[in-house]
Amino acid sequence: MRPRSPSFDRPNGQYREDLSMPTIAFLGVGRMGSHMARRLAEAGHKVRAFDPNAAAVAKLAAAGVEAAASPRTAAAGADFILASLPSPAALNAAVTGEDGILAAAKKGATVVDFSTVDPATTKAVAAICDKAGINYLDAPVSGGVAGAENGKLLIMIGGDQAVLDATRSVLETLAGKIIYCGPVGSGQLMKLSHNLLTAINTVALGEVLAASVKSGARLDVLLEVLGGGLAGSKMLDWLGKTLFTQERPAFFALDLMHKDISLALDEFTASPMYLGQLVRQIYNTARADGLGGKDSTSVSEVYERLLKVNLRQPAA
Repeated sequence: MRPRSPSFDRPNGQYREDLSMPTIAFLGVGRMGSHMARRLAEAGHKVRAFDPNAAAVAKLAAAGVEAAASPRTAAAGADFILASLPSPAALNAAVTGEDGILAAAKKGATVVDFSTVDPATTKAVAAICDKAGINYLDAPVSGGVAGAENGKLLIMIGGDQAVLDATRSVLETLAGKIIYCGPVGSGQLMKLSHNLLTAINTVALGEVLAASVKSGARLDVLLEVLGGGLAGSKMLDWLGKTLFTQERPAFFALDLMHKDISLALDEFTASPMYLGQLVRQIYNTARADGLGGKDSTSVSEVYERLLKVNLRQPAA
């Protein structure tokens, strides 16, 4: 018999018992993971969450998420063990550490890793799980906090197709689109490629926009021209929510983008990566200037400071 799971009754604002839903352990409930865990709980799953920041887990109590004292206790008896962690080291510790999931996960459970890590780490951790009789999918995501909150994430899957098919009903609560990329590690390869190109685009936009404004261009006219031609891009559109605002909210930290750039360049170390290496140096400069906690698009502030311009648009 499947474990009992609470299901959220929106009209009455109460939880009801549902015996058909799988139990889920969720490791890492930061800016992304918290929304993902909440969505799963409100969809009717029994969700046990662990995060070193106990306050972050406590905030999810209203959605029916249970707090766990460690990855081990979260994973005990769970059908699915989902992770949204900040680094390869954190993933390794959560899986293979003294209080990691391997100490308690049942055979046949499935680990789904939403973190962004390198393919080599993914393959190594997946092999360890396989020896323990545990399925493994690497499933990095794109779509940011808004996508996690609204269930519209793009999920890039690496692993066995049959395991994905058996996990799809859980993932569909979180995803606007699921792309099967190939064997274990393929999802991470796609995510690193995606984020490196995103970082290159961001730096290119910052450089050209700052130089053009320095030369006398009106930013609003420049954006209309670029957006209407071949220079238009999703990243240019996204800057309207980040760099061009007065507040410059931090959706995805510059430090995290720097981590992903470094992972990508390590993966592509045998290839000539002239732009990638240069972009990492510009991100290094931004971090040295104290911008690591700001949004990744604030790398453009390097150019703002050098050229003494401001790319913010006046509030409407």
